[in-house]
Amino acid sequence: MASRDTRSLLPWAIVGSAIIVILALGYAAGSMLETYNNDIGFAEEADRIAEILEVQPGVSVGDVRAGTGRWSVDLARRVGAGGMVYATPGPDPPSVIYETVASAGVDNVTVIVRTPGDAPRLPIACCEAILVRFVYRHFEDRQRLTRSLSLTMKPGGRLAVIDWHAGALDGNTVSKETAIAEFTADGFELVQTIDDWALGAYCLVFRKPAVESARR
Repeated sequence: MASRDTRSLLPWAIVGSAIIVILALGYAAGSMLETYNNDIGFAEEADRIAEILEVQPGVSVGDVRAGTGRWSVDLARRVGAGGMVYATPGPDPPSVIYETVASAGVDNVTVIVRTPGDAPRLPIACCEAILVRFVYRHFEDRQRLTRSLSLTMKPGGRLAVIDWHAGALDGNTVSKETAIAEFTADGFELVQTIDDWALGAYCLVFRKPAVESARR
């Protein structure tokens, strides 16, 4: 009887172990990203982001779901006093971004706090560059997001989507093929695909067509 009971419990033990492994992998992915953002690799990736987005003094940049605000601060320093960074909160509350900005001593970051749903609510035609880093997969209505970002972007501006490849550790991913299809459907042009971005992610660089090109 004891042996039969043990065998009957075996499938449930396997299922339980699988769930634990999945949760552990998800936690590992989040922990790895946090460690990377706060320590190793930040400066190198920040330089790469500035390069692909063509960030220069005087331009305006959107940082979608800016987290702690560290990337917003880096961008703010690069665009200088004549530029502006528009940061939308998530997953951290706006207060975290405010604290990061205050500690850094920059005064050219505007936090857009009224961002219900999947529309960042950034000002229309405000940005020459937009960063969407490791958050695109979290939007439930991505079509609404891409349409909103198309309105936010100035003609000729650049947008970078950085996210995990399909099948990455946390299992919640959007493939690069899907991201390309969704952004190009709203008029963005794919400029560059980088498969070996930091942390084993991909990076897609899009461009909003210039007004002159759109009229042809």
